[in-house]
Amino acid sequence: LQVALRIRPMSTAELAEGARPIAHRLDEQVVVLQDPMEDPDDVLRASRSQEKSYVFDVAFDSTATQETVYRATTRGLIAGVISGYNATIFTYGPTGCGKTYTMLGTDGEPGICARTLSDLFQAIEDTSGEMEYEVSMSYLEIYNEMIRDLLNPSLGCLQLREDAGGTVQVAGITEVCAINAEEVMQLLARGNRQRTQEPTAANRTSSRSHAVLQVSVCQRRRGRGLRRGRLFMIDLAGSERAAQTQNRGQRMKEGAHINRSLLALGNCIKALSGQASTKYINYRDSKLTRLLKDSLGGNSRTVMIAHISPASTAFEESRSTLAYAHRAKSIRTTVRRNLLSISYRVAQYGSAVADLRREIQRLKGQGDAKPGQPGQGECRDTPSQVQLRGARCTHPELGHVREELLGACHEQEALRHLFLQLEGTELHAQHLLALSRYQGWPWRKEGRGEPDSPSDSKRDADTGDKRLDVPEPPDVAAAHDSIAALVEEQGRLQQ
Repeated sequence: LQVALRIRPMSTAELAEGARPIAHRLDEQVVVLQDPMEDPDDVLRASRSQEKSYVFDVAFDSTATQETVYRATTRGLIAGVISGYNATIFTYGPTGCGKTYTMLGTDGEPGICARTLSDLFQAIEDTSGEMEYEVSMSYLEIYNEMIRDLLNPSLGCLQLREDAGGTVQVAGITEVCAINAEEVMQLLARGNRQRTQEPTAANRTSSRSHAVLQVSVCQRRRGRGLRRGRLFMIDLAGSERAAQTQNRGQRMKEGAHINRSLLALGNCIKALSGQASTKYINYRDSKLTRLLKDSLGGNSRTVMIAHISPASTAFEESRSTLAYAHRAKSIRTTVRRNLLSISYRVAQYGSAVADLRREIQRLKGQGDAKPGQPGQGECRDTPSQVQLRGARCTHPELGHVREELLGACHEQEALRHLFLQLEGTELHAQHLLALSRYQGWPWRKEGRGEPDSPSDSKRDADTGDKRLDVPEPPDVAAAHDSIAALVEEQGRLQQ
């Protein structure tokens, strides 16, 4: 997992409060956070200083441009996405530190999303002569632990599901196919207008939800499988303190849900880095961590861009962010290409061709071999094959054995169908026999059309009359003969 750090410029409000910068970038990777309470003249408390330096993959100060941040963190992921790999870029840090600016930017300074999509479609256009591509996107937000579709808000609250491969998906989300970067940017702007944003004391345009933009790229090449790469670009809401934001009512409830999901994310980062007391990683503490399961510890190339404020008034928030970002550096992900077969037949072509080639080589070896000597490609027979084909494995005998096996299979199939037919006929005959007995039992006396009275039936039962004086009906006799013949035929087939 690649971790970058960006320090935003001092704001007008921080300068008005008399804050001074305490976060400094020493070189391309090292950042130093000074202790705002440190007094250089106090020699006795010099050993208690909280000043600490942190090393990241790349660090940016307030003079870094959007293009510089994009080239150093995200540009190298595009080639992998169109080749079938997953990639994730997400921003992390306190509220008001420039996370949304880094991801979305402005009209004059586009952010990572716009630059990534532009280069992605340019790379697809450069290789479209050799391969076919299909690009689709979805845009959602996690607001108060509820998932909303920003492209179609009328769908309401959506749920997370896992497919057979363990990949977490959002059930029922809208996926729109796109053909160029301009179309995707229009959809992104439409989704941003639906995103929940409210002003707070710490940020006039504070994001009250986590936004997730997913872009799927399917690559097809003739004669090969289907590759599917997924790109996640995530703008996290910032952690906040109620005393700093001065939130009340609904804003305070939103802040509690934001802190809850970010706390779950921090716990997952701590567990994945190996610094937790348990090896269990609870992704289900929050929908955000469950959605980022593959991005944090699974099949994805992930870039985390942490943001801090250099002001001395934000020392605690900056120190916490730097600590979690430093832990995330030790996370290791296992990346593999998402190769999907077009169909079952295509997936079996490779093995079928390999089997045929081995058979050809074996037969060639038998043809080149001298009489009485085993061929170079001749196979070693198992005991069962020795009993069937003898000691040698010649081509005419192999064809004869195949014909015998096919004939035996056809004969077995015919006997199976005949057995099923006989069972059905037997069952039908038993039904006819039962029906005939049920319809004929009340009629005892020949030539009468009246049934026996209950007293006659009782008297017959007392005297032990078995109705032997009534001749068996012709259909019942025929049914008995049919059943006897069927039972005899069934026994013969079973033998």
